[in-house]
Formats: sequence, C-alpha cells, structure tokens
Amino acid sequence: MRVGLLGGSFNPPHAGHVHISLAALKGLQLDAVWWLVSPQNPIKDVKALPLAKRIALCQKLVDHPKILVSDIEKDLGTSITYHSIRKLKRRYPCAQFVWISGMDNALSLHKWHYWRELLDEIPMLHLTRSPARSLVSGCPYRMYGHQKHMVIDHGSAYPLDSGISYWMMQKKMVNISSTEIRHNALKNNNKATKTAD
Repeated sequence: MRVGLLGGSFNPPHAGHVHISLAALKGLQLDAVWWLVSPQNPIKDVKALPLAKRIALCQKLVDHPKILVSDIEKDLGTSITYHSIRKLKRRYPCAQFVWISGMDNALSLHKWHYWRELLDEIPMLHLTRSPARSLVSGCPYRMYGHQKHMVIDHGSAYPLDSGISYWMMQKKMVNISSTEIRHNALKNNNKATKTAD
C-alpha cells in the first residue's frame, strides 16, 4: 500500500487538511492518507484541545473512504515525527509511506527534531501555495545536499523512496490555518466578554 501520512495537532482540523489530503491522494496515486493526530506537538507551545476532542472533530470533518483519522502516536508512545515513522515502518513493513505537509511545515522542517534522519527514512510531499516557485527556492532545507527535489504538476505513481522531496504546485489552495481559527475564536470570545461587561 502507498500511504500518505499527514501529521499534526489538528487543533482544530479544517478544510485545508482535507484539501491537502485529497491533493496528495491524486498527486501520488496513494491508496490512503492517514491523519496522525498528535497527542502534543513537541515544537508548539500552544495548549491543544484534548486528544479525544480533536479526534472527534477530525472524524466529523472527514467524509472520504481513503482518509483515516488515527491517534496511533498515542499507542506508539511517540510525539516526534522521526520516532513515529521508524515505529510505523516496523509495524507495517509492507507499506510505502510518504510524509505530507503544506508549505508552512516545509519552511520550518529544519527546526524539527532529527529532521535530517527523518529525510533518510521517508519521502516528502509538500503542497505549495502562490508564489510557489519563490517559496520553494527559499525553503531552508533545500540547502541540504542529500535530498533530491522534484517539482510535480500532474498525478502519477511516483516512487516513494526516502531522500526525495516532491513539491506539488497547487492552482487552488484553501487559505486557512488552525492558528488563524484559534486566533479568530479568541478575538470573538474577547468581543463577547466586552459586550457582556
């Protein structure tokens, strides 16, 4: 099986997560995309909603037979992506995995724990937004010489070998983020509190 892994805190999940999953399914001709809902993102200080609540929100949002919502990192006892990938590969030796992310994660990948080792374990698929070319060329981890970078613009069963980063140019992107949703909710809550006073 060709399986895409979309990891994150999903705090909260939104239409952008669905969009990126559907694009990855088509772009790499994947059999499935697993949402790895993290118990706690190790590089984010933001207090997340309880894991069970985020899982429930994800399941409510997803309506596609090839997108699976999972809290497997809780069972694996991992919160660092590199450790999760190593354990998943041992647990599912016949699966071919690819890590899926949007451009924000691609731009900060060099700050992740064991990011070089992660690139040796799993291929990457980054979905880019406009201006795609300048964002990709300015991505810090592109300077890492061990990685092969390929820009793709049509779907195919590209090889899922470690050491490859695919950059998929999107004509249509969903401009929304979990951070923006939390910020707007906090702002609306503050307005409501002032009105009540």
